[in-house]
Amino acid sequence: MTKKKYTNYTFEELIHDQEFVEAIQNITTEKEWRKFLELNEDSKENILKAKKFIALFWINNEQLASDKKHELWLKIRDFNKTYATRNKTIQFKRLIRIAATVLIVISFSSILYLSLYNKRNQYAFSETNNRMNTENTVLTLTSGERIEINKEEAKIAVLDDETVQIDNDTIQKNELVAASSENEFILNELVVPFGKKTTLVLNDGTKVWLNAGTKFAFPQKFIGKKRKVYIDGEGYFEVAKDKEQPFIVSSEKINVEVLGTKFNMNSYSEDEQSETVLLEGSVVVWSDSKLIRDKITMSPNQKVTYDLTDKTLNVVSEPDAGDYIAWIDGWYKFSNESLEQVLIKVGRFYNITFHYDNVEIQKALPISGKLYLKESFDEVMLTLSKVANIEFEIKGNNVIIN
Repeated sequence: MTKKKYTNYTFEELIHDQEFVEAIQNITTEKEWRKFLELNEDSKENILKAKKFIALFWINNEQLASDKKHELWLKIRDFNKTYATRNKTIQFKRLIRIAATVLIVISFSSILYLSLYNKRNQYAFSETNNRMNTENTVLTLTSGERIEINKEEAKIAVLDDETVQIDNDTIQKNELVAASSENEFILNELVVPFGKKTTLVLNDGTKVWLNAGTKFAFPQKFIGKKRKVYIDGEGYFEVAKDKEQPFIVSSEKINVEVLGTKFNMNSYSEDEQSETVLLEGSVVVWSDSKLIRDKITMSPNQKVTYDLTDKTLNVVSEPDAGDYIAWIDGWYKFSNESLEQVLIKVGRFYNITFHYDNVEIQKALPISGKLYLKESFDEVMLTLSKVANIEFEIKGNNVIIN
């Protein structure tokens, strides 16, 4: 059992402390529990509340069927929205009662571990839409239709008559499918695999360029007070202006809200950092990683970076903001960037896996330069090897760095 003390910890801090969660699960006797409370007497009340909450949402070793998991996710999301609008003085017992009702829907089946607060706005992409398991761009419509697009750069347009046009040719009938309320609908999902790109025009006229290895969820038609889409990856947005209906791009780490503007958002779930670069207009950026959300209003030629380690948002001036969308035209420009980050981005573009010593790669000096990614991969690697002073060996879709 952990000997860590939780003096003056709040309820929220406790449920987000992984060591505390594990400690609660490992306490099996009344004697151990009394010792644990004695050790943390100052936080006893909050610990008791946290224990009840963790008991509600703890997962066992079983797995839910995908449809049940998605159904539960929607219901928990609705509960989170309801709770967020309640008075902050809501009694904890009321919270437990509502949460328990949600879980009863699937007869107390196990769920993926979910932190109620910092997952409030996260979208759960379908498990079948994995960017690692497809060579073609895949569009899954709300109707259930799954369309594979075998092109390097697919072009998709969402039309007013509930149809989707692909590459200015194929027109696919779609439909609005209600989700959990009259104002919410199941979303279309677009998966761009490594080595591909996609251009998308949404129903409101907003244009989106999606980079390699990106997942994107969007409605057939924007309904309600906000236009909201979800991304896991990188996208450049030229948002159609609508003062009455703000546009929100939400990722696992950060959210961006605009009325009409141009910005680039890089937020891959597996990366340690996410960044937003503003080219025109004004946007608000925030993170849901904390209960008290930090919000930053950006001006043109600024960059906001979210760091997963310390969960902070930082804003800096970025006079060369246009460089961050050079990937649209096949260029990759980098300035004082680590070699590891350069390899990650090049690997996504070409669907290549790099192999290197994790310790040695950290010793490499930051590098600056540009790569024209539409050249052959061999040419790109020759250029990169000169800039970074590295040796490499290509074996199919794998590259060994020395």
